[in-house]
This record gives sequence, C-alpha cells and structure tokens, in this order.
Amino acid sequence: MGSLWDVGAKQVRDSFSSRKFLMVLGLFLVFSLGSVYIGVDNYQQQLEDFRSGSVYGPAPEKPSLIDVFAPMMQLNMPLAAALLALLLSYDAVSKEREDGTIELLLSYPVYRDEVINGKLVAGIFTLSFASLMAFTTSAGLAIFMTGVLPTVEELSRLCFMWFGTVIYLGFFLALGTLFSTVFRSSWRSLLASAAFLLAFLATPFLANIAASHIYTFDDSPPSSGGPSVPVERGMAVSSDVAVSGSTGVDIGRSSEREEKRKEVEQKRENFKKIVSRLSPSTSYSNYVGTMLGTSYNQQGVEPTMRESLMSSIGYLVYLLSQTMLMFTASYAAFMRQDL
Repeated sequence: MGSLWDVGAKQVRDSFSSRKFLMVLGLFLVFSLGSVYIGVDNYQQQLEDFRSGSVYGPAPEKPSLIDVFAPMMQLNMPLAAALLALLLSYDAVSKEREDGTIELLLSYPVYRDEVINGKLVAGIFTLSFASLMAFTTSAGLAIFMTGVLPTVEELSRLCFMWFGTVIYLGFFLALGTLFSTVFRSSWRSLLASAAFLLAFLATPFLANIAASHIYTFDDSPPSSGGPSVPVERGMAVSSDVAVSGSTGVDIGRSSEREEKRKEVEQKRENFKKIVSRLSPSTSYSNYVGTMLGTSYNQQGVEPTMRESLMSSIGYLVYLLSQTMLMFTASYAAFMRQDL
C-alpha cells in the first residue's frame, strides 16, 4: 500500500511540474471563466427583463444565480474537461515505456497493480483539484460581477455538479490510460483518445441520423384515388352522400397515417435513448442539465434541490458504472501487457 502512494505522489509532482499540464490547466480555467462571463451577461439581461416586466404575455421569471453556470456546464465542461483528462493520461504509460523508465520502476520492490492504481489515483486527485479551481474561480467571478451571493441550495447544486464532473473526468482519465497501455506510441494513444471523445460527443447526432434511416416513414400525402361506390343505373345519388363517403375514407386514412407516424417517432426516440446511453458525455450532460434546475415540471414550478437530485441520480449512477468499467479495462490491460 505504501508503494501505491509513493507512485501516486511521484505522478502528482510530475503533473504539477509539467509545463504542458500547467498550460492546459490555464486554458481550461480561461474557457471556464469565459463561459461564466457569457452566463453573467445572459443573467443580467434576464434580470433587466424581469424588472421591466412584460407588456405582452406573462411576466418573465426572476433568474437564479445558478443560471450563470449553464453555459459552463453544458458547453465548456463536456469538451474542455474531457480534453484536460485525456492530455493528462494519454502518455501515462507509453511515455515511460518510450523513456525506458517503466522497467526501472518495476525493478523496485513494487507490485505491478500498485503502479497502475497509483497512476489512476494520482490522476483523479489532480483532475479533482483542477476542476475545483475552475468551479471556485468561476463562482468568484459570478459573485463579483453580479453582486449576489449564492444560496445554500445553489451551493449544493454546484457541489453535486462538481462531484459529477470528477466522475466524468475519471472516465476519460481511464480511457487515456487504457490507450496509453495498448499503444506503444504516445501520439497514437492521443489520436485514439481524441477520436473516441469526438465519437462520444457526436453520439446523439449520429443516433438521430441512424434512427431516421432505420425507422422510415413516408410523409408524402396518399393518392386521392379510392374505392368507387357502386351505383345502379337509373339511381340518383346526391352530392351530399358522395362527399360524406369520400370524407369518411379520407379521415380513416389520415387517422391510420397519424398512428403510424407516432409509432415510428416513438421507435426513433427509444433507439436514440438506447444508443445515447453508450456515451458518457450524454450521461454527464443529462445529469448536469437536471442538476441546474432549469427544466420546469408540467405545472411550471421550478424543481427543488431534492427533486433535481432524485431526477438526476439515475444519470449519475450510470455515469459512475461507465467510469468503473473503464477503470477495470485499463487495469486489466496494464496487468496483461508485456512491458
């Protein structure tokens, strides 16, 4: 156990002394602050609309300080945070193998599992610290620009979103470590990690395209021709009866087409949900979107902290299971790899 912490401490020191990591961390903080700046601008505009009222329609709702973090959590974190984790881990093993230090490390009285576990623990600690810096600096900027202190509920929402972000970062940390173990070249590891990140981010879009091609529906109107009504010679048929019969047939066809369309749309939605669950980025976006509390229920009432947590706990558990699965894969690959 002591060797594990020794390996982890060395990895943390190497990360914080690396100019590459410090540069990436600086860009990550800049993007986070920029996203919060955009959120503050939107917040002030909504607050101005609330104070001035609305001449037409219902009065706008008073904005919450948590709305300031919506651009940061929905746009910046899914991409920038994942990139930070990948850039920290894509050469965790391959770089030491290229430098020849992995053989030297394993020559000491240290078990192989302590090496990989130490690297993963050190990566989680480093990324947790980096994300905590992003959250605290962003919150400080929001308070400074708005002059509003967050409530206990808003702070709780931020803490839960930070916790979900750490789990999300852990997935890509393990993914980068896995490719760093499988590929002997750091550049191949980086390219494979970046390709998977783009695929995960594009999963909802790709699932939508695939669903449209798998479950098709012809939107063109049906032909006007229909079964003719037999009329005996010499029998007079009123125009009202003819129109009524034609209208009844058209209504029946329209009803069938509407039911078919709804059935196809339901199949498409189920397919997109199933495929999107494969992406940790989708699970994370659903989790933080629910924890922001910006989605109102059918009565138009803002959900409480408890309601948001109960609605988002499923996304968090699923994201945690994906992260643990990736940790297991990276651990198994390192233990079986010929170093």
